[in-house]
Amino acid sequence: MSADANLVANILLGAPGSGKGTQAKRLVETFSLTHLSTGDILRDAVSKGTEIGLRAKAIMAEGKLVDDDTVNGLVFARLLDETSDVLFDGYPRTLQQAQSLEDFLSSKGMKVGHVVLVDVPQEVLEARVVGRRVCSNNACGAIYHMESKPPKQAGICDLCGSPLKHRSDDTAEAFRSRMGEFHSTFQPLLGFYKHRPNFRSVDGNRAPELVFESLRHVFGERA
Repeated sequence: MSADANLVANILLGAPGSGKGTQAKRLVETFSLTHLSTGDILRDAVSKGTEIGLRAKAIMAEGKLVDDDTVNGLVFARLLDETSDVLFDGYPRTLQQAQSLEDFLSSKGMKVGHVVLVDVPQEVLEARVVGRRVCSNNACGAIYHMESKPPKQAGICDLCGSPLKHRSDDTAEAFRSRMGEFHSTFQPLLGFYKHRPNFRSVDGNRAPELVFESLRHVFGERA
């Protein structure tokens, strides 16, 4: 299959722990979009032990972000296989990625649709991330939180019975390192998008249902 020349790439922005991944899953179901998460793409490459995956693993273990060229290469290859509109979750993360994405989409006759920021204070983000646990079964991928959404049996996924894991990039130390780098790259990225008519910001420091209602309203508008 080849990409649809009329494809629209929607972008969900937010810091690690903002809840954009959870919201993205609901949005793709509601609006029939393809969910493209660079985190999932990178972790898949890590689990397969590819050269690019091993390089990404070493970078993520230090709490750093994977370099732009590596991420862009993975994303563009995936886009060429898509035939329906997509929702990016966690991409672009830098100004260079955003500019490269625009150039790539333009060269293929595609365009950027909605660009939405899920905005959450940093102290709230850290509490969310450090308490997070994920199912070790990649086919399941259920997410829990030790305070707000604990599993029924400690350390075990409610859905499939697999062990839960605390990802190495979800520790407090890795989170703070990642946030320092995130802020240094995010402000130029935000400046690239925030004055565009297709940009919106929603308050992510609310119950997930309320956040989703705001997002559903935005995505119901014409981009």
